Amino acid sequence: MDFWSRIIGGSRSLSTKSPRAASPTERLTAFKRTCNTLQQIWRSNNSPTGEQAATVHARSCIERLNSVLSDESRGPAPHPCLAYAASSQIFVTVTKLALSSYDEAMLRSATVFFNTLIDSEVDGVVDNRLFARALVDLVRRADKQSEDIEGRLVELLFGVSNNIRLQPTILPAWFAPRSDDQDIEASGANEIEFAGTMRKDDFPLFYLLVEYVHHAGRAGDFARTGLLYLIETASRSKDLERWLIESDLATLMATGLGALYSQLGNLSYGSDGESEIPHIIAHSDHARQETALPPMLGVSMDSFMAYLLFWQDTIDHCKSAEVVATLLDHFQVLFLEQLLYPSLLESSDVEGGSTAAVLTYLYRILASIDQEDLVHRILHFLLASPSDLDTQTVKKTKNMSASRRKSLDVLTAFSEEAARPSPSLFNLRDLTLLGLRSSNRQTVLATLRLLSVVLQRHPSFARSLIRTISGHPAMQRNVGALNAELGKLLSMATAIMNEPTLDESFGNYLKDASWILESRRCISTSEKNPTEIVALEIRQDDPIVRELLNCLEAFFTNSVIVNLALTEVLMSIASSHLVALDGWLLVDPTKYKYAKSSHSSEDGLPDILEQIHAIYEEPTWSPDDTPTLTAVLSRLVAQVQNWRNTIEDFDILVAARRDLLHEEDEPVPGSSHQNTVPSSARGSVDRPSPGTPRTPQLNADQGTLRGRRDIQNFASPQRSLIGSPLREPASIRSPSPRGSSMARSAAADELRKRLATPFPLDSQSQSEPNGNTDSTTSAPTAEAPADAEDEAIIDDEEQKPEQGSATLGHVLTNVVVLYEFLLEISAMVQARGTLFEEAGFLEIGIPAQANAE
Repeated sequence: MDFWSRIIGGSRSLSTKSPRAASPTERLTAFKRTCNTLQQIWRSNNSPTGEQAATVHARSCIERLNSVLSDESRGPAPHPCLAYAASSQIFVTVTKLALSSYDEAMLRSATVFFNTLIDSEVDGVVDNRLFARALVDLVRRADKQSEDIEGRLVELLFGVSNNIRLQPTILPAWFAPRSDDQDIEASGANEIEFAGTMRKDDFPLFYLLVEYVHHAGRAGDFARTGLLYLIETASRSKDLERWLIESDLATLMATGLGALYSQLGNLSYGSDGESEIPHIIAHSDHARQETALPPMLGVSMDSFMAYLLFWQDTIDHCKSAEVVATLLDHFQVLFLEQLLYPSLLESSDVEGGSTAAVLTYLYRILASIDQEDLVHRILHFLLASPSDLDTQTVKKTKNMSASRRKSLDVLTAFSEEAARPSPSLFNLRDLTLLGLRSSNRQTVLATLRLLSVVLQRHPSFARSLIRTISGHPAMQRNVGALNAELGKLLSMATAIMNEPTLDESFGNYLKDASWILESRRCISTSEKNPTEIVALEIRQDDPIVRELLNCLEAFFTNSVIVNLALTEVLMSIASSHLVALDGWLLVDPTKYKYAKSSHSSEDGLPDILEQIHAIYEEPTWSPDDTPTLTAVLSRLVAQVQNWRNTIEDFDILVAARRDLLHEEDEPVPGSSHQNTVPSSARGSVDRPSPGTPRTPQLNADQGTLRGRRDIQNFASPQRSLIGSPLREPASIRSPSPRGSSMARSAAADELRKRLATPFPLDSQSQSEPNGNTDSTTSAPTAEAPADAEDEAIIDDEEQKPEQGSATLGHVLTNVVVLYEFLLEISAMVQARGTLFEEAGFLEIGIPAQANAE
């Protein structure tokens, strides 16, 4: 014991002095002395006594080595200490001491030592097989109970991977594949071992990284990036490329993704009183229902999405076409066919079922990834779309390597053995149709969100969901026809609300539409088949389109969030460069009727004035030719007009509700289930600056709640709010503050009760919600304070409308949403006419021909 005490005492006295020497020779001498001390500690460490003292002494020596190496690496050459560390193989001793001590501080010092050597780029370190073995042993056998230690160890693996990427010549020190003869001997067969076998001894660095790719935090980030670097190197090493194909890389990645997906459970929603509810949802009948809040996907979903994005990065970084094809094949067979599709097929839509959950997970997958090959594999398979992948596979079989051919054969046999159902019988389109017909609001909402993300982010699959008439491209209409169509749509909007700032509102929506369509044009330039860019007409008997229109028919009783998602889908269809507007939103140009006019002159050429007249001539059409979507919108607007004729102050109520939805972000007073709602979680956004387009965004968690169908603040000071139930006119203010306060309180209570009363939606028997048809009901509401309607949140315990019914406040909110939707889709029609050249200067004679028909 005295012996160790003397050594420890000496080490302490040495540690107080600077380890730096005046010259490289003196520094090297001190470095060698410390290395010899470490080796002596290791040889003498067999004694059971004094283990703690030996650990402390060894850690002190390693720290001195780290200090010398760190100083030397920052200085100019020569670096004798770094060279001696490589030649003396002191890293082997450091590994043995770190593993035998079971001391966290010792491990931390050892990781610093190895990290310094890796970054030094000295010959004989990273390209040394003995160094590789020492590092692998340290990472594999070290006690990783501490998250910090785990991150430091995986960082060492990342450092080596980065060196291999930059200098592929050092790969043989870490990668030693077996030869064909060794494969035959190991398998005991007459042919080479086929793909998918585990070969940890060939490339231990690779398998160590694979163990941590699904981890969160620092360790997972280093592991995923390091593995990407190794896969990227395969394009410069034929041996590594072959090994990656024949090994179980693709199998491990696909099964790991499947394991994380299997851990996802049913959706859960926040139910506490502090849950954030979007502003527009708070003023509806469903503010307390589960669909008012985004689902809580939890840590399991975060881990799954991180691993899926790793898949995307792997395919992007890998330059080897055969390795990429092998990964995609395993992704399809082991994940899509064996797990994702069966989960969609076997989901249940009963109360508490899993259909809404699996549709939400698929929505999140398609909203997060943008790697073209990965997206095409997913949607081609789930939609059972005609694919040229099999044809390409047959053509390339002769050019495949033997490893790739064996991998494909084994995977094909495994797929046939599994005998899973095929999407050719029941695909994603069928599931979407069932979801739209569901009585479960969660399922309907998840289905609408899924439709939106496919139509917006992956428009090449739009026709697989929304069926079009093959070979019927859209016809160009003249400027007059476009003006007539726009006039019809805008007249429906103004029939709901006479907005003084209509031009400003429409201008902002037009900027949005132009931005969306320009992005569509960018997407269309990357289409593999240019013939697919022609817009085709929608089939009017398409079941999905019919279900969307059926959902639109019940617009005023729908949940507000369902209406937001529904109008999002309709706008996604309207903005698709592959789908024409004719027949469902605009009248088919062949149905236009023009007034007869002569186009002749003495020389037989059309007169210039007649040409101009033909360009701007507005056609008419029969009511029987009204497009399907426009017909439904017209019926909804007619219902609003019936309410206006019946309810004396209906216009005031609608204008006041729109002002309320356009207000700055403020908490809704009187709501027990909502405190402060930040702008990031609300459906109402700040007022845009003039000339700044508002770019719609689709959030992974909330879908249409954030950035879509946001009621923009276009309120103008010119609007007169005299008589509004939300503003107190000066002419009726009481001179007594106490009397005025009591009057405002009584008016607020009256308004709250009125807005929470079930509203009769039958257009044939409209009456006031409280049963009164005279004008006395508007008198008390005129004295309501400015914040009266802020308190008008529906209390489900007091007033809960029956199925198919709604309260007055809920109907008013949906009326405002309908008004904004009409403006937005009108702007989209005008923008398409210009950017997609769907309206222009037609040749003379076309109007006459159309009229003759």
